[in-house]
Amino acid sequence: MQRKLAIGIGTAVAVLAAGGGVAVLTWPSGTTPAEAAPVVTPTELPPDSSPEPPRIRTELTSLDLTATGGRTEIAQRATKRFSLLGISWSDPAAEPDGTIEVRTRSVASGTWTGWQELEKSDTGPDGAEASRSGRRGATEPLWAGPSDGVAVRIAGKQNGLPAGLRLDLIDPGTEKTGGRGAGEPSPSASTGPSASPSPEPATAAPEGGEPIEGDGPVEDVTEEPVAEPTVTEETPAPVAEDPAAGADSVIQPVATAQATSTGPVPEPTSTVPVKAQFPGYFTRKAWSADETIVGSVTDAKVVNAVWVHHTGTTNDYECSESAAIVRSIQSNDVKVKGLADLGYNYMVDKCGRLFEGRRGGVENAIVPAATVGFNTGYAAIAVIGNFETEPSNAAIETILAQVGAARLGKYGFNPAGRATFAAGVANDKLPKGAKITVPRLAGHREADATVCPGAKLDARLPAIRARSQQMVTGMTLTKVAGGGYSGGAYYVKNAAWLTWAVANTATDIDRFEIHLDGKVVSTLPGTATGAKVNIPAGAHTVTVLAVHTAGTTARVGVTVHGDITAPAYRGVLPLDLTTGTYSTTAVPVRLGFTGTDNLKLAGYAVSRPRAANLGPVGSWNTTVKPGAATWTVTARDMAGNTRAASMSRTVVLSAETSARKSGTWSSRAGKSYLGGKALASTRKNAKLTYTFTGRSAALLFSRGTKTGKAYVYLDGRKVATIDTRSGATKYRQALWVSATSVKKHTVVVVVAGTSGRPTVVSDGLAYIR
Repeated sequence: MQRKLAIGIGTAVAVLAAGGGVAVLTWPSGTTPAEAAPVVTPTELPPDSSPEPPRIRTELTSLDLTATGGRTEIAQRATKRFSLLGISWSDPAAEPDGTIEVRTRSVASGTWTGWQELEKSDTGPDGAEASRSGRRGATEPLWAGPSDGVAVRIAGKQNGLPAGLRLDLIDPGTEKTGGRGAGEPSPSASTGPSASPSPEPATAAPEGGEPIEGDGPVEDVTEEPVAEPTVTEETPAPVAEDPAAGADSVIQPVATAQATSTGPVPEPTSTVPVKAQFPGYFTRKAWSADETIVGSVTDAKVVNAVWVHHTGTTNDYECSESAAIVRSIQSNDVKVKGLADLGYNYMVDKCGRLFEGRRGGVENAIVPAATVGFNTGYAAIAVIGNFETEPSNAAIETILAQVGAARLGKYGFNPAGRATFAAGVANDKLPKGAKITVPRLAGHREADATVCPGAKLDARLPAIRARSQQMVTGMTLTKVAGGGYSGGAYYVKNAAWLTWAVANTATDIDRFEIHLDGKVVSTLPGTATGAKVNIPAGAHTVTVLAVHTAGTTARVGVTVHGDITAPAYRGVLPLDLTTGTYSTTAVPVRLGFTGTDNLKLAGYAVSRPRAANLGPVGSWNTTVKPGAATWTVTARDMAGNTRAASMSRTVVLSAETSARKSGTWSSRAGKSYLGGKALASTRKNAKLTYTFTGRSAALLFSRGTKTGKAYVYLDGRKVATIDTRSGATKYRQALWVSATSVKKHTVVVVVAGTSGRPTVVSDGLAYIR
């Protein structure tokens, strides 16, 4: 059908993380088209049970129209503000026989437009969505821009006008930082990238003759043999989920300076799947989709073809309005037409910016409501504008080519391949079951009676399919140097050195761009394999964007923190004695670490009295020789900043002979005792009293199968009961340790007189000063 100044049925919008968030479709391992396609059972995806309210709300105002004598009209009148309008009626199967015209008044200038004719929408759903309750027929909506007045005149012909005529006015709402009807997401600090996981690749329906449920059979025509693809895992860069990530933080799709040729373009001959990376896009959250009005959608598990549409509206719009256009269309599709959500899977504006469409994920085979008879098992992408008489441009064509290559390549298909498809339901061109043989990236007019996607854009599809073969493949980030890595992010002082690789030859690549938080900071030739990037303080997204000579792109991105602040310490480093075996050459100790960092601590290096490299631990158990020692510790953070701290401590071994005895004690001699001697007692309440000035203490005992219990008192207070019995004889065992404040202390050992094994053998006291 002829479209005049009308916007297509449903669309979508999406946004990149600062510095280059981008979703990447994984390459299905071992996917090779086969002779026959199995029947794929679509999966219904219910709406979110707790949807987040939209950041920007749209408002629908509807006015009933009463037709008298086959005519109805609304004289020029003031209205609430709106930017999109259309006419709808009760029966979606009905079609107005006559003309529907509207004119609007601009908010900015106060002037009225001329009369503009609206035509019945030629896009729509199939299957269950087509029979949803509340469905209405409608014209293609008109994007008028911010308006506050309207006039309508409808003149019926022989078959008259359908019942339930209604004028629908939609205000897309306002970004808090923008003007009324503004659509560009507001610029602000973007969050760091979050991974955009790719789902498990669905089994691609090979090019065969089995029907895809809901849309009829899919049959092959002769194609060149498809080689087994080499699986190259591309680094998934993230899509920003921050709704505030806006124009200033978006990496725009890139087109080279190539002119858009109007001459004949030879069709590509290879049908080997192209391992393309999905291009950057504006997320639904970025353009503020209203998830509270979305119904169930369907995942068909495979995309056999991608249909190219145009919206049919004027090309005279600002790209900053694109998000508002999409918000309005979502409201129109759901609240007016009764669809489950936007009709298209993707939408592209004239600046070549891609917008996420129907809910369900850009990497899933979500069934659109766009190409009647060919929705289930297909995808739909629409370009905002009218390309019947106006030419396309390289930016638009590059995105169409890359989306086609990425979506079809995931399922083992090539946009240049041709296949035979059958209509799942009747449309204005084909009865149900009728077959068409078309390229897998094809225009809407191939499947229905419509001029969509416009003569000029349709004529460019051979060139777009040719461009779909010219992709950056195998792009990986092989190394990020200059600091450390932790928790999905890199940390550097003030610069990072990035190294990357692509599978293409250097002659395929026009250039590499380095983006910092969405802004180009350097441009390198296609032969480059690495670059130094200066990193300011704070968290940043760094993206390497590879631009093919054809204008298609691939990117890898990482989060990098700039940090020049050295770690600090909370007080002194604690050094304490621990339990274990003591000797005149080795005393077990625990060194505590008190380092802190403004971002993330990497660990510690101990250089004295013995060397060790440790992670971000809280303490380190080691041994030290008795006597004075200097401890030197250097804390380091993930960026490589360091700060050293030193302290001097003395470990003292005090022989049992230094204790004051009370009760009966006998001396024991042997080289296994500390200093060759020990004191033993079997008498209950016999005591040894040690006095020391220090910060940590340990009582040493000999242990055996017949040794008994003792009580320990610290500064006059009972603090422990210890049992010195052991299955084997052991000497110089620290059975009681305590961290104390630095002052003079008294420790008393009291024999408990354990029945049958009363002996307690004291081997001295160790302490730190």
